[in-house]
This record gives sequence, C-alpha cells and structure tokens, in this order.
Amino acid sequence: MKNEEIRVRDRMRMRGLKNKGLIEISQDTKTDDFVLVMSKGTHRKWLLFNFPDGMWRASCPKEQVFDVVKDFLTERILKD
Repeated sequence: MKNEEIRVRDRMRMRGLKNKGLIEISQDTKTDDFVLVMSKGTHRKWLLFNFPDGMWRASCPKEQVFDVVKDFLTERILKD
C-alpha cells in the first residue's frame, strides 16, 4: 500500500476515478463522541451537484470509530 500526502490541486487532477464512497469524521464537542457521515457512490447531476446513492450517520466513542468504518466498507462499499 502506498500512502502519500497530496495537495488540493493534486486531488482536483484525479479525474476519471469512479467515486465509490465518502467518509467524513467529525467530533461532537459536547459529548466527545465521533459522528461519521458516510455515503455510497456519488454521481453528478445537472453538472453542478454531486448526489450520493445513499447516506448514513453513525455516532460512537473514539474506540469504536475503526469498527464502524470497517463495517460500513464491508457491508456497503466493498460488497459490490
């Protein structure tokens, strides 16, 4: 596996890749729980907006974030 840091410009040049999903990880400052917003696939609509095929939200403590992401990838993204 190759892991490298990229810039925004590099990300914009990555055209032609099929978007399989997106995971956004935030933290609730009141409860210290992590809130994960996960979407499966996106497609461009009206040449302006990217719409996901499905979206899910999960709230969990820090220790469970890895398990939630792993389950999401296994059940929703990688099974197709």
